[in-house]
Amino acid sequence: MPARHPLGVQTDPMHSDVSSADSADGNGIDMEPEVLAALRSTREVVDRNRVESGRVGLVSLGVVSSDDEDEGNDNEEAERDDQVGAGGSTSAATAFGDDEARRLSQVSATAISSSNPVAKRPRLSNSSLASASHLYGCPICLSTIREAFMTACGHSFCFRCISRHLSERHVCPLCFQSLEGDQIFPNFALNKLITQGTLESTIQTNLPQPLFLQQQHHQQQQANQLSLRNLTTVEQIRSTVENGDELDADDIDTLLKILQQKKQSMQSYARQFEMSTMRQFLLKAQTKKLSEMEVLRKELMVVEEDLEYVSTQLDRFAQSSETFGDGALARSRVVSTCGRQPAAEGAQVPNATLAEPKDVSTEQPHNKRVEEHFNDLESFYFNTRMRGVGEEGLDEFLETLTTFARHERFRPVATLRYGDSTASTAIVASIEFDRDDDVFAVAGVTRKIKIYDYNNVIEQAEAWSELAQQRRRGRGKEQVMDERQGEWWNGEGEASGAGDEGSISTALQYPVTELTNRSKISCLSFNPYIKSQLACSDYDGTVSLWDVSTGVPTLTLGEHEKRAWSVDFSHVDPTRLCSGSDDGKVKIWTTNRRTSVMTIEGKANVCCVRFNPLHGNILSFGSADHNVHCFDLRSPKHPLYVLRGHRKAVSYTRFLSPDEIISASTDSSLKLWNLQTQECVRTFTGHANEKNFVGLTTSGGEWIACGSENNTMYAYYRNLSQPAVTYRFGNCNPVTGVEQAEEDPSLFVSAVCWKNKTNTMLSANSQGIIKFLELV
Repeated sequence: MPARHPLGVQTDPMHSDVSSADSADGNGIDMEPEVLAALRSTREVVDRNRVESGRVGLVSLGVVSSDDEDEGNDNEEAERDDQVGAGGSTSAATAFGDDEARRLSQVSATAISSSNPVAKRPRLSNSSLASASHLYGCPICLSTIREAFMTACGHSFCFRCISRHLSERHVCPLCFQSLEGDQIFPNFALNKLITQGTLESTIQTNLPQPLFLQQQHHQQQQANQLSLRNLTTVEQIRSTVENGDELDADDIDTLLKILQQKKQSMQSYARQFEMSTMRQFLLKAQTKKLSEMEVLRKELMVVEEDLEYVSTQLDRFAQSSETFGDGALARSRVVSTCGRQPAAEGAQVPNATLAEPKDVSTEQPHNKRVEEHFNDLESFYFNTRMRGVGEEGLDEFLETLTTFARHERFRPVATLRYGDSTASTAIVASIEFDRDDDVFAVAGVTRKIKIYDYNNVIEQAEAWSELAQQRRRGRGKEQVMDERQGEWWNGEGEASGAGDEGSISTALQYPVTELTNRSKISCLSFNPYIKSQLACSDYDGTVSLWDVSTGVPTLTLGEHEKRAWSVDFSHVDPTRLCSGSDDGKVKIWTTNRRTSVMTIEGKANVCCVRFNPLHGNILSFGSADHNVHCFDLRSPKHPLYVLRGHRKAVSYTRFLSPDEIISASTDSSLKLWNLQTQECVRTFTGHANEKNFVGLTTSGGEWIACGSENNTMYAYYRNLSQPAVTYRFGNCNPVTGVEQAEEDPSLFVSAVCWKNKTNTMLSANSQGIIKFLELV
């Protein structure tokens, strides 16, 4: 039912009084003049309040500034004063409509504030006002924001637009601050506001149409400027030309000039960068070469000093030769090492007889070995001379040079076989000499330990060599060996490379004693004090003691849980021995007990173990953890040293001296370690060893020998990293012993052993062929 107006006019409850007044005025309804004046006054108040409320909302939204608001208030106050001065029924209308106008103003403000949450915000600064005016539109695509995302600097964009922009440039499109892809976040409030559509409707409702269109045009211009700013320089120029902007010839010339200057500037900067980089490189190269030149200058000075010293010595030798004559020189046999042991004045002679000291290089034969190993010798020479003082460094190098030059090759003296013709495999695992070097033991996978008399083998080899020479001279066949002592093959079994020394036969000789073990044998060790006592380790993890004279095992030690690889007697305490196994344990035994007296726990498989030749409580062992471990048995919980440097398992260790250890690894290298500094002194390379045990032996603290997986034995001199002498095994027929022409890549040298204080070495390969080699 229509509600009744206080002045007697019926209106719809959903319409305001002002609309009723407009209707009454426009439709010509007869009203009293006072009533009409009051209605018009009320309508003006309501309109003024509505405009003020809309301006408040626009100021909050950033569309109208606070200065415009103050100016509008001043204009309204002036108009109000004019109306009061004009008289009439304004006071009556105001008196009549104050309450109604106040109520309508409050209703209008409440409606606007409730429909526009942005109007509730406090006034913003000028920069914030500019940003707030674009909240409903994306500055990149200029459309309504879809999936609004806000940056760390406070600006909002479409998720697709800002993602595409950040894939090319890492700055904010509006403020150009640094911006990364992980610095944008969803703007849930703006998404909700855009979805409801309240922001746009509030602005259009409260903003007069011309002003709204003006603001929209201003926003479009700002968006175009921002979009143009995001383009590259080339894209901006192309956009300017394609959009039809008028450019005359002067503008184009100016543009070309600017671009040319920019190009020259860029080229100059690039050239400057290139020259700066080149200068830095050249300075570093200059410093390096100056340093090398200084080193070369010092080395050249050393060479000149040594050359002058050697020339002086040669002149003195020449004078001695002229004084005593060649016969006196031959009888005197006085050998002097430069600077070390000078003989009496006028009695110094060199190792080789010199006729004239004028030009030694042209009169002495050219030493190919020195030429082949020149780089290695040169390196050792400068290392010793720079480290030594005066003639001491020269003496050390001279000793190495003469020793190296004196020995050129291995001469085969005798050959015998470990296995027999019925054995499918005869790999020799270990060769060891006894205390007096009279007999030697050979053992391997045949489970047999064969004891040979060294002198007997050599005598038989010499006799066979003499017989072979006689047969070559046509003197017929003569049997010089008793069949009970040995069974010999015919001359067709000659070893290659015998040369003028005569051919050496490959013989199957009966051993002095033969011992049979229960399992394959991995290592042998003679007691250094008890001549007939021999220890062996086998694949069952058992360590056995044998009496060689009777051929009877005297003690069996079986605490290892896996294969035992190594066993060794102490050189200080003849009752103590040690063993290492795949179970990662090193056990210390005594010859009078069946149980171990100490166990050292390793971290990996123990491949070898050795006592120090001078200190009975010090031992070393190589392990599958690529390291060499040294322990003091008086404190076995922690190692004395751990020597790291190998890249694979350490298969052998030997003491070159009480303070030096040589280690072999399946990384195809040997390393010489100094126990005092715990550093690797030298690395020896040249042989091949990746999977098999190839043996390791030393002689006199100078020579080191090992096998190789190319069926060759390698000998190293301690001061040189490359092999000094090598000897290659042939491919012998396992039945006839005749060497075959074709090579077998599966053959390898498996065991080596120097004879103490001699140049003789025993070496065996995986066929069971044992070579007696003499270093000559």
